[in-house]
Amino acid sequence: MIAASPIRYFVALSLLPEIRLAVRDWRDTLSLPGRPVPPEKFHVTLRFVGPADQVGQERIMEALDTADLGPSFPYRIGGLGVFPRPRKATVAWAGLEGDDGRLSLLAAVVDGAVASAGFGHEERPFRAHLTLARIRPPRDLRAIIAAPAGIPARATEVAFYRSRTEGPRTTYHTLERFSLARAG
Repeated sequence: MIAASPIRYFVALSLLPEIRLAVRDWRDTLSLPGRPVPPEKFHVTLRFVGPADQVGQERIMEALDTADLGPSFPYRIGGLGVFPRPRKATVAWAGLEGDDGRLSLLAAVVDGAVASAGFGHEERPFRAHLTLARIRPPRDLRAIIAAPAGIPARATEVAFYRSRTEGPRTTYHTLERFSLARAG
């Protein structure tokens, strides 16, 4: 008997194609160990949902469609960080900065929308990041931890994604996109 592939859902900030390529180019200059995340999979998770049936998915999309996601805003893709710690890194990521708290506010609005659809509130604090590489076995990355990027970007939409994991491969499928209002 073959086990079903884990299917999970999440809401994330989408990145424009030119930003994805700029992040990839910067990441490649760092010569990070491990398995690099392909640029088409770059995103900033605002709210992990987990498993959801069809009715739950529809409720989430309706809640996001009616949520006040606010206006689009600029931010910068900042320096390199790692999880869980620099001496034994298993994930390398780029931080986000310069959004004056708007990204955290957007994550809170998204969390409220998902909670109103019956999925409860996220208990972990929001940490804006963009995963660059997955590293197995853990490696010491203290020597490159502060590598700056400074890539300017603009938040223009969030998307509701389905992810499916089959073996070492994870595929993402965009179910719906939600635009942030154009400022002024």
